[in-house]
Amino acid sequence: MTTTLIIRSWLAFAAVGAGVIHLAVVIGSPLVFGALLLALGLGEIAWGIVILVTDRMVVPRLAQAGAIAPLMLWALLVVAATLLGAPAVAAPLRFLPMAIAAVFEIFIGTVLSATFRRLAEPGRPASTRAPASAVRYLCAVLAAGVLVGALTTPALAATQAGTVALEHGGTMGGMMDMPGMGRH
Repeated sequence: MTTTLIIRSWLAFAAVGAGVIHLAVVIGSPLVFGALLLALGLGEIAWGIVILVTDRMVVPRLAQAGAIAPLMLWALLVVAATLLGAPAVAAPLRFLPMAIAAVFEIFIGTVLSATFRRLAEPGRPASTRAPASAVRYLCAVLAAGVLVGALTTPALAATQAGTVALEHGGTMGGMMDMPGMGRH
């Protein structure tokens, strides 16, 4: 599959970002959806790492399906909770983390679909684009890392695990107030 090095890097970063969010959402999810999100999250992270390590697109059709699967699961859970009149079923899958993961997944699905479409055009000549310079590549990877980090951080903070995490400068749950621990 012919994609540029920059596009492959962006896909890998988006996959890792979505995977990390899915793993964080597993904690408060209903059991069946939690297990599915766990598998999808691990798969997304593994796919992103494999792309970065091998520098080639791996199982793109499976990745395209994997990008859409969490969206379908989320929609199915919300519709089922609405029809059953039990919004508490879908409540653990908070909107912000799932929406940001959906942005990553839509990006992955769109890029892969555009690539498949371009390759399917009859008589299309092979790409003659020159490889990106090192500076251009590093700038693109830096931009992808900053963007994915900027989107993933608030998503992780909005998960159940993120809302119960200690703030910086906390007292570790009073552990420092225990006898014999001394005050500094």
